[in-house]
Amino acid sequence: MFSRQVCCAVIISILIVCAVDSARARTFDQIIAYVNDEVITNWELENLVRQRELELKQIHNFSNREAAEKAQQERSELLDRLIRQMLLVETALTLKVEITDEELEMYIKTFKQRAKIETHEEFVNQLKAEGFTESAFREQSKRNLMAERLLERRIFPRLQVRDSDVLEFFEENRHRFTTKSDKLQLRHILIAFKPSEADRKEALKKAETAFQAAKDGASFEALAKRYSKEQRGDLVPGVAIELTLNEIEKLPKPFRESLPTLSENGISAPFEDENKFYIFKVDRKTDHAVVFRYIVIRLKLGEQAIQTAQEQADLVYQKLIQEEDFSALAGRYSDDAQTKANGGDLGSHSLNELTPETRKAVENLQVGEFQAPVKMRFGFHIFKVDEKTPPELNDVEKNQIRSMLRQQKFEEEWKVYTDMLLENAYVKIKPLD
Repeated sequence: MFSRQVCCAVIISILIVCAVDSARARTFDQIIAYVNDEVITNWELENLVRQRELELKQIHNFSNREAAEKAQQERSELLDRLIRQMLLVETALTLKVEITDEELEMYIKTFKQRAKIETHEEFVNQLKAEGFTESAFREQSKRNLMAERLLERRIFPRLQVRDSDVLEFFEENRHRFTTKSDKLQLRHILIAFKPSEADRKEALKKAETAFQAAKDGASFEALAKRYSKEQRGDLVPGVAIELTLNEIEKLPKPFRESLPTLSENGISAPFEDENKFYIFKVDRKTDHAVVFRYIVIRLKLGEQAIQTAQEQADLVYQKLIQEEDFSALAGRYSDDAQTKANGGDLGSHSLNELTPETRKAVENLQVGEFQAPVKMRFGFHIFKVDEKTPPELNDVEKNQIRSMLRQQKFEEEWKVYTDMLLENAYVKIKPLD
């Protein structure tokens, strides 16, 4: 049997007011709807609106104003649900659906727990404040349980959710599962931006200017702020850094080759590496450690460098369209030294592990497909998907989806069943203000 929470999520768990106190309200209050031999008063609907407003604030964190406005907007829907609930109770009474005393006591106990009511006296006082008597509450609680039992018999048998339904929902709603993504086996060809000689000369001129200024006594830190456009991890241009000789050996080539050759207070001439110029200054040096600062000046790319890379990438792309082998083209044209020897193989990656721009480029590719050159930071990339493995749901995630689908099915079946009751009932609603 399914959990009663599925049922209660749709059934209005409020009391359909028929107690002595509410009878007085029916006598003097405005009648807004007739449902067979029963009536609904404006007092009853306002009570529902207040309960909905409280729910929006306590459960959905609406502000007082937002909750009040939303609850008022739902007046017609609340009235419709109240009418359907009344018809369910009436049908359950007609069919003489049985509820045991034990079930009724458990229902009331659960109600108290949800309302955080600890003592019987507090319970009675709360009912009185809402205009109800304890006997009226017990009677209506029993009727609500009868309506729920009716739905369990008529609707629950049709709420089966198959494994295929769960997987279909997941496939159609991938965007809602942010931790789940396909795993791709990727290859790429990188056509890197290669600065022209004019670009190199311009960067070298800046580096030589900075170098001369440093030799003349200018603040190395100020020069770094002026000329450096990037940093490498914890290595901040212009800021004094202390590293052991062993740690320096783990750094990129410019650091490894320049720092050991400099004496204390020495400044290196511009050192070129991978489209950058580096300048180093040693503040203090011992046999075990070096305290140093550095400036890095990246070669600024001119339009010609970008255009040349674009033309080369387009050439490779046309060869792919003509069905030339991707791996062979990667080995011939790719500027990625780490992957060109193995056909551009980037390995297996989940989409969530990729950078946003790479994910955007590859997530819609199917196995065996490649896309037109994509411009990124260091050049143009052409990606190809060799394998694509969809993510698997764990048991917890499957059960969450299954529960949600049951809820959706329940709401659909609840409406179908209560529509049938409405067709065979006398219902007259006065216009709501």
